[in-house]
Amino acid sequence: MKRFLLVLVALAAAASADQLVNLKIDGMMCPACVKNVKGSLNEVKGVKETSVYLKEGKAEVKAAEGTKPESMCDAVKKAGYGCSVAK
Repeated sequence: MKRFLLVLVALAAAASADQLVNLKIDGMMCPACVKNVKGSLNEVKGVKETSVYLKEGKAEVKAAEGTKPESMCDAVKKAGYGCSVAK
């Protein structure tokens, strides 16, 4: 039981070290665009999870603390879409 609690504490500490970044994505027109943006974001070192929303033109990215939002936007721009960090 004690070991289980230590594992839970370690997982909670690791999860709290993550950051949530909101990005505004321009130029997405279809589900294939969503797939392209999601794939581009997932290739950025430190990115753990992405959710991309076509109608809202946004992406929510869960990443390791210290992962630069600018590097996420660079990846999206390289894929051919507009990107800015939402405030």
